[in-house]
Amino acid sequence: MAVVEAVGTKVVAAYRLEARERERRAAAGMAPLTRPDTLNLLMALPLGEPVPAGSLSDRERRALKGLPKGAAVRRDGLITRLATQPVHVDMVFVPGRSWESAMEQAEWFTPFTARSVLVDGVLRRKDEAVMRADFYGIGLLHVQGDSVEVVVPPSPFVRRRHTVAGWKFLEDVHRQLP
Repeated sequence: MAVVEAVGTKVVAAYRLEARERERRAAAGMAPLTRPDTLNLLMALPLGEPVPAGSLSDRERRALKGLPKGAAVRRDGLITRLATQPVHVDMVFVPGRSWESAMEQAEWFTPFTARSVLVDGVLRRKDEAVMRADFYGIGLLHVQGDSVEVVVPPSPFVRRRHTVAGWKFLEDVHRQLP
């Protein structure tokens, strides 16, 4: 777990590193993947399978020029994608003094991972908080002194599709990890 800033807010992220990818990136001296055009190109290429460079669109060829060292291999007119997602974020915990503001921020993570809010203080309008958390699948955790009560367990995350925004979210988290 680590405190990170993502989607414009500070959260605690529960994550699992992809050790091989992390080692591969370090050995290649690869910069983080942050440009949407770069991520879009990488998502269009199969992992580890050579693709003729001539089959790329003009837009993809322009993005190819900006690929960081180690993201792909160019050889004999073929492009082979090496980069993959460096981390899995299993859940984010959004802290807050009120469940309303914490839940609003937690909703920003809906396309990326499971979410929980961690309310430190009085849990006002508990029935409404429970109903809303359950409806949106957001875990509701209440801090009371040294203990944490799970009021509503979070729904498991189901990835509906792979997107550039989703990969960028993982890259943003990864950049902040030790």
